[in-house]
Amino acid sequence: MRALKEIVARAPVRICDIGGWTDTWYYPEGAVFNFCIDLYSYVRIIENRRKTIRIIAENLGKTVEIVNFEDIRYNGDLDLLKASIKRMKIKGGLDIYVRADAPPGSGTGTSASVSVALISALATYKGLQLKPKEIAAIAHNLETEELKLESGVQDQYAASFGGINFMEVNYPKVKMAKITIEEKRVFELESQFILVYLNSRSSSEMHKAVIENYKKGDVDTLNSFDIMKECAYNMKNAINSDIIDIGRVMNRNWEAQKKLHPLMVNPFINEAEKISKNNGAIGFKCNGAGGGGTVIILAGRGHELQIRKKLLEKGYNIIPFKLCFSGVSSFTF
Repeated sequence: MRALKEIVARAPVRICDIGGWTDTWYYPEGAVFNFCIDLYSYVRIIENRRKTIRIIAENLGKTVEIVNFEDIRYNGDLDLLKASIKRMKIKGGLDIYVRADAPPGSGTGTSASVSVALISALATYKGLQLKPKEIAAIAHNLETEELKLESGVQDQYAASFGGINFMEVNYPKVKMAKITIEEKRVFELESQFILVYLNSRSSSEMHKAVIENYKKGDVDTLNSFDIMKECAYNMKNAINSDIIDIGRVMNRNWEAQKKLHPLMVNPFINEAEKISKNNGAIGFKCNGAGGGGTVIILAGRGHELQIRKKLLEKGYNIIPFKLCFSGVSSFTF
């Protein structure tokens, strides 16, 4: 009997998305700068010699079984994974296991990372040679066209390419520029960045609120978009200069992001920022849409331990990580 084929894929998530929110349809010519980190989304697919497809979300403790991929129905239960199955035309015979290092609702682009990893694994299963750009475009299309969700483009491209990226966005097209930094700067960033998990949150309410402000022509919202786009270019220039400049760009972006809508902040975020700044932080920003999830802090050199200590005393959770310089990958076993 032929051995069952097994494929494992993984894709990173991203943090510190400077210019985030400008990679959307309502700000079609934006720019984003972000950092990929070694918190991965993993997909393992195993042939099961049955006609059905089982999706097992290990972190969530959920299982979905698909009998007919042509009759997939979206009901809020692992829909993005179902959409990937449908798009890749997988007719059956697979068990698909999915898990993620990043907590749910963390604002690090985890859903896009999972989708990218699954598309890569299924492409490998079918013998397709998809380029990172193609995988990213498929993953984004699944959210916006198949599931009719609001989604920028940065998360899918970051998960596909990995590394440190500057993206110029003519929605939905993306012009990627890989950013190279010296080993010394890698050391500084990994030593001085602190990733703090606040809580799980859904960004859908924030997207609706910000889109409503945009449609009304809210001045603060429109100005914030312009400032955050400018910050992406500023970070591109600052990344290899004095690390103080990186912190300044983070702060300016966060101040603009907060003005998009009151939902961007809450007492838990404000306290984290206050603790950080009072104990030597030089940069602070909420990852992703904002309003919760995670924040990224850039500590001043020598202040890392003090900031961590004070945050832990107040009940905040710190997530260890390193920068990740490789994108999605999949292997057959």
